Amino acid sequence: MSLTTKFIKNRSILLWGLTALLITAACSTKKNTFTRRAYHNVTAHYNAYWNGNESLKEGIAELRKSARENYTSVLPVYNYGTPSNAQAINPNMDRAIEKASKVIQKHSMYFDKKEYVRWVMHSYMLIGKANFYKQDYNSAKRAFEYVSKQYSESPVRYEALLWMGRCYKQLKQYDKAISMYELIHSEKAELQQPWIVRKDLPLAWADMYIAQAKYKEAKESLVKAIPLNSNGKLRTRIYFILGQINQLEKRDVQAGEYYTKVIKGSASFEMAFNARINLARVYNANSSDKRLIVKELEKMLKDAKNKDFQDQIYYALADIAFKDKNDTLGVKYLRKSVASSVSNDYQKSISALRLADIYFKRPDYGQAQAYYDSTIMFLPKDFPDYEKISTTTDILTRLVGFLQTVHVQDSLQNLASMPESERNKVIDKAIAEFIRKEEEAKKREEEQRLADMAGIGLAGRQIVDQDKGMSTIGGGGWYFYNPSAISMGFSEFIRKWGRRRLEDNWRLSNKREVAMDPTSDPAAEGNAADTTAGAGGKGGKGGPDMKSRDTYLKDLPSTPEKLEASNLLIADGLFNAGMIFLEELFDKPKAIETFETLLTRFPQDTNVLQSSYHLYRAFRDQGDSLKMEFYKNKIIAEFPESDYAKILKDPNYKLELEATMNRVKTLYEETYLAFERGQYRTAIIYSNDALTNYKDPVLTPKFAYLRAVSRGKTESADTMKVELTRLIAHYPTSEVVPFARKLLGQEAPKPAAPGDAVKDTLPATAKPLDITMYKFNPAATHFYAIVVDGTAVNVYGAKVRITDFNTKNYSVENLQVNSVLLDNNRQMITVSSFTELEKAKRYFAGIRQDTYVFSGMREGTFDQFIISSENYPVFFKEKNTQAYLKFFMENYQKE
Repeated sequence: MSLTTKFIKNRSILLWGLTALLITAACSTKKNTFTRRAYHNVTAHYNAYWNGNESLKEGIAELRKSARENYTSVLPVYNYGTPSNAQAINPNMDRAIEKASKVIQKHSMYFDKKEYVRWVMHSYMLIGKANFYKQDYNSAKRAFEYVSKQYSESPVRYEALLWMGRCYKQLKQYDKAISMYELIHSEKAELQQPWIVRKDLPLAWADMYIAQAKYKEAKESLVKAIPLNSNGKLRTRIYFILGQINQLEKRDVQAGEYYTKVIKGSASFEMAFNARINLARVYNANSSDKRLIVKELEKMLKDAKNKDFQDQIYYALADIAFKDKNDTLGVKYLRKSVASSVSNDYQKSISALRLADIYFKRPDYGQAQAYYDSTIMFLPKDFPDYEKISTTTDILTRLVGFLQTVHVQDSLQNLASMPESERNKVIDKAIAEFIRKEEEAKKREEEQRLADMAGIGLAGRQIVDQDKGMSTIGGGGWYFYNPSAISMGFSEFIRKWGRRRLEDNWRLSNKREVAMDPTSDPAAEGNAADTTAGAGGKGGKGGPDMKSRDTYLKDLPSTPEKLEASNLLIADGLFNAGMIFLEELFDKPKAIETFETLLTRFPQDTNVLQSSYHLYRAFRDQGDSLKMEFYKNKIIAEFPESDYAKILKDPNYKLELEATMNRVKTLYEETYLAFERGQYRTAIIYSNDALTNYKDPVLTPKFAYLRAVSRGKTESADTMKVELTRLIAHYPTSEVVPFARKLLGQEAPKPAAPGDAVKDTLPATAKPLDITMYKFNPAATHFYAIVVDGTAVNVYGAKVRITDFNTKNYSVENLQVNSVLLDNNRQMITVSSFTELEKAKRYFAGIRQDTYVFSGMREGTFDQFIISSENYPVFFKEKNTQAYLKFFMENYQKE
């Protein structure tokens, strides 16, 4: 090797060494030099920060795709989606947090109370934004608060304050949000404030006002924001919201102008569609050309692109009809809106609700009940007056049940009274009608199936995968990656089950008819679920054969005993319906009509006295003194020893009676409490006192029941059996009789009738769930827990799937998965820990919807909940899952 060559080689090595030395020296953050500041600013920006920010943007883009808009309410300025939407973008946001944390850890150069790497403060902002989009608003707020204090001299402070205001708004702490926005506004140094803050501040104000339904203030802020924002999609959204607000304020002309701007702007198909619908709904009967608007809507109905939006079009047509005072046409369009609703549950519910309210006011309680029931199936629980709507639904469901009983029994009696030949003709006609409807349903199903197959054929051809030996549609591969296959499966589900809310017992179309009885047979419930869908002429597994005469003949009241039982059902149905009309619907004319029908048809019924007294009250309230006196005299003459007669003759007697009833009720509560505590001799003494001194028709048999069981505990089983047998003989209609029969080994308690409320005073031998040992402390550390049946669930596999879920969605939380044996069969898997309750609740909401985690578990083999570190040792000692679940539902899921 020549001397020149050796020199060049050594020089290269020297240069590389010096470069490496300079880079190593520049990597250090211990000294504040120009080269080190330059190096860390460049590497922080174009490495970790850039990757983290890209991950944030990808997550936001995904959120915008998945977050659904509710166009039936005023849109928020910003749509942050549901907790499920936030859960889906957790991996993106966790990656952003991870990258931002690396910038802070590796590149921060903080000297003399000053940060020399500008991307550090932007990384704190990145962490705050990522937590914000995860809907972890407390963590986000802490990051923004740190930036606002640590970098108080930097313009980024104003952006941090703005985001803090958004956090407070999402937490519904509106006073604190206002403080943040006012602080930004009060500092006049607008040259210091970033442009993004100046243009976003009016939007933030508007978003907060909309959340509070302060639409006048929101409108003012939105108008201010328009000239500050040049983004076409954002301005179009602002126009749409302004249109909605003006529409609420009955400023139809202004609303129409804004909706027109939306249609001409860069709106999505769905927003433009809703703008057209709302443009039709602000139609003015005096100044607008109705024909053109109706023609446009009818044209939209025929457009195949609008198939999924027909419910909204019919709703708009109904609005026009009602404005024209054409209620019949309006109702017709509303019925079509409900019937044509495919995917918009909210629209279906408000269309059904509007129909229900119309029928309720008429009143047509049967139709009202049907549409209230449809409403409540899909209505979100945060809808205004949800509880009132739910209560009305329950009342009408019970009313319709009683009226249906009367109708059915009347029809059966009428059928039974016919000559056999005429009766068979009626039955054969009913069978023919059933067959006709069944064939029509099959024909519709086949047409729909062929249409679905044709649609899939257009979407993609069927291909046989030679390697995997399976067919794929449209080249989709796995089912859930294949939109065509999913579409076909969804159509098949809808055809079989109809639209169903995603919840427990989803197979049951009317869950109010499910008896919540602890002794019911799970297998029987399963059969009930199966028959709901219908299975041909035989009504599902073991159901009645609707094509056989015997099905119609078997329940006919053709003997004196059956006729008497049928009359009892009618009389009870009339009485209970009358009580609902009078006490719950306050419809006195209907109550009077129902009670008078009862007295006319069944003058010897056990409810005649009460019905007469309620008729007396109803006519008194209506000011009909003649009828009032008639029923007063009837009660006094026919039932002189009754409490009602004594009340009518002596008004002071009512006060004495109420005092006595209060005393006996208090005594029953004390007796029951003594029984529950195992103080059986005390329970016997109290029961003897009540049975000797009081004659309450409801509580007397309950005292007898408690005394019998207490004597069985303190004396002998034979003593208990004698007393229970006497109880059944003396009080055959009491609600405690089924429990007495069960203790005697005669039969199990029958399920409660649909709509019956569980009585607080119902005695039982089973100890009620005691949850007093648990304490609710929202500030405590919490765990997620799932208790599984170890004989039916692969516990190791479940832990692996939960760990996978945590790695995917909560990679920065450092969660630990552990398991512990509860007893011989049950194991408890825990995920720890959550220092904030809201984080634990979000985790619970996310994991319970994850199909992968529960893919190896059958329903009924596990229970899941969140539990505080304080309650965990108590639960581990008690091991009563049902008791803790009751506590969990009352304290963690009460909203």
